[in-house]
Amino acid sequence: MAKALVALFIFVCLVRPVLAWDGEGHMVVAQIAYNHLDAAVKAKCDALIAVPVFDSSAINSNFVMAACWADDIKSNTSAYDDLHIYDIPISLDGYPTNGVVDDASNVVEAITQCITKLQDPAQSLSNQAVALRFLLHFCGDITQPMHCATGVTTNMPTGDEGGWDFLLNGTWPRLHNLWDDGGGYLDDGVVRPLTPAGLAIITNKANEVEGLYPYSLSIGSIPDPLPWAVESWGFAKTVAYVGITNGTTPTASYLNAAVATSQQRLAIGGQRLAKLLNTIYVTNAPNITAAFRTNGNFALQWDTVPQRSYRVQWKHQLTDTNWTDLTDITANTNTVLLADPITQTQRFYRLIVVN
Repeated sequence: MAKALVALFIFVCLVRPVLAWDGEGHMVVAQIAYNHLDAAVKAKCDALIAVPVFDSSAINSNFVMAACWADDIKSNTSAYDDLHIYDIPISLDGYPTNGVVDDASNVVEAITQCITKLQDPAQSLSNQAVALRFLLHFCGDITQPMHCATGVTTNMPTGDEGGWDFLLNGTWPRLHNLWDDGGGYLDDGVVRPLTPAGLAIITNKANEVEGLYPYSLSIGSIPDPLPWAVESWGFAKTVAYVGITNGTTPTASYLNAAVATSQQRLAIGGQRLAKLLNTIYVTNAPNITAAFRTNGNFALQWDTVPQRSYRVQWKHQLTDTNWTDLTDITANTNTVLLADPITQTQRFYRLIVVN
């Protein structure tokens, strides 16, 4: 599927001031992710963020603030600018999109490389620390619709650079700026290092968007980030480029749609980042310590990591095609004991880490 999508979509990475979400937006994404890391993964990430890397400072010295580091370093180098974007063309007036240049340096490839480095124990701590900082940022970038699209018109046959050349009147000079601000939902005035007031703003925004889009448990797996980019491209096509024209002032209804969409994208970005990091750092299978019958129940006991979630499944025969979900359990202690009433002559069980 991913190869088919690559064949369908041509993308471009051009030199421009590539920003996605304001600093506040990136920190909201990181805060959501941090909220859903289990204790062991938090400790691993905190240790990596503490490793000195080039251009790191007090303003990006913890997990949440480090989500802005990839933008912070732009003042000293442009070597990584292409890695923030994945511009899939959208024809805004029917003009062909074959004028858009293909470039393999993009946020999809960047996320893939970060995952590879974080999974490789042979990588130096410094390389892993850099990869984590980039990953925190790029998982925000890829959810911003204007970072995964470029509008093509007769007057802009090579694209509008993710809305950078789509000019507006009023508060935002460009369409890209408007979406960096989440349609006005985000304010880049939150300074770092975060003061208590600044931290409260980030925490409240994270809680607010997750109230709208609650976190859901899922079985951990290493994702292909290409569908994430295509999903954002879809929002650009159906929301960002709809109801607005070059040189105009955004309407109230347009801004409302931009805010609502941005809230969804912030939530999904943080939640995907959490699931990805939890999956990368789940290195050991659950340790089952006991399995026995007692009082008409089958009991299963295993060692756990607090705040990590586990799924128990069963089937009648090992040759059966599918497993049936029995229950999901989020651990509060270092061990769990599950009792399942015996209602059949035979059952096979398995235990997997959910998140």
